[in-house]
Amino acid sequence: MSDLLMDFCIWTLLVVAVGFGGIGLMGLLIFPDTRSRMFTAFRATMIGIGAVVLSLIFVDLSVFRSTGEHPYVTFILHAVFLFIVLLIGNWVMYRMIRDLTKRETACQVPDPEPGSGKQE
Repeated sequence: MSDLLMDFCIWTLLVVAVGFGGIGLMGLLIFPDTRSRMFTAFRATMIGIGAVVLSLIFVDLSVFRSTGEHPYVTFILHAVFLFIVLLIGNWVMYRMIRDLTKRETACQVPDPEPGSGKQE
């Protein structure tokens, strides 16, 4: 990629990261219950963090093309590991909350009482 295209990708990813960070902040402030806040804030900020890490990978590739060195390799490896851990944690929390909400909001129709006028 040319330097102009690389810079455009980096800036676009950083703008996306700031946008999703703002969405996460608005989700914390606007939504009324804890579950909605947690889901909105966590997922939006994870997309923002992913965009920042991806832009850092592009910066590393740009520096590697010009100097032949990888200055951010350890940071990128740590960020990818953290991202994998957070994805697994998000999946576990999603399943736990889904199971809890299924139990709380299950609609149970009572059996009709004998003599209530309904014929079976």
